[in-house]
Amino acid sequence: MTLSENGGASIRPATTSDLATLLEFRMAMIVELFGGEYAPDVDQVATTAANERWIAEHFGRDFIAWMADLDGKPVASAALMWFPHPPGPKNPTGMEAYILNVYTRPEARRMGLARALMDRLVEAARAAGARRVWLRASADGRLLYESMGFREGDYLQLTPD
Repeated sequence: MTLSENGGASIRPATTSDLATLLEFRMAMIVELFGGEYAPDVDQVATTAANERWIAEHFGRDFIAWMADLDGKPVASAALMWFPHPPGPKNPTGMEAYILNVYTRPEARRMGLARALMDRLVEAARAAGARRVWLRASADGRLLYESMGFREGDYLQLTPD
């Protein structure tokens, strides 16, 4: 079933009343991506609390999100962070947008909800003048993002061990 075939689905901007759901979905995404395993030196309770604080501090400032509701209940979300960079020849405003926390509950997958959420975020980024929109793709999300025009770029990454 797709979003257009499901009359019970709606897409809307997240509000402060959605913060607990945004946290729930972020933590569920982390568990799925990492197989539910945290490094031995990582405290899951502390990680959840840190994410709760971060979302509350950044929501509406440099972090926005959209929700997908099915029959009035949130089943998916996607978020965007604003990244101001120094202006350059390819980006005279310096504004960039990073998409994160794209998550759909398992029972609501393959309905077009993630694509609809992504469309809203890309529209918001373009409206704000962002010249680059980037994200990290899970194996499950890669086909969706590529179908929307996302391509691998020229950034390298160093992660401390």
